Amino acid sequence: MKINPENVKWASRMALILVVVALADGLVVQFARRPFPWDVLIPCALPVLMAVFVLIPMHKAEKRPTPSV
Repeated sequence: MKINPENVKWASRMALILVVVALADGLVVQFARRPFPWDVLIPCALPVLMAVFVLIPMHKAEKRPTPSV
């Protein structure tokens, strides 16, 4: 089974966003004096980050015509 390199790029972006959000949330909970508002807001930003950095660029990439060789 061949894996499309284009799909690997989007999957790696999604994984990177998940890791960054999880690390940020963990650091806030660990080191903030009152982590409650940030503990809720950081994971809630996940759908927005996915839309901005994965879904919208993926949609634009699909609309572009592929160059024929």
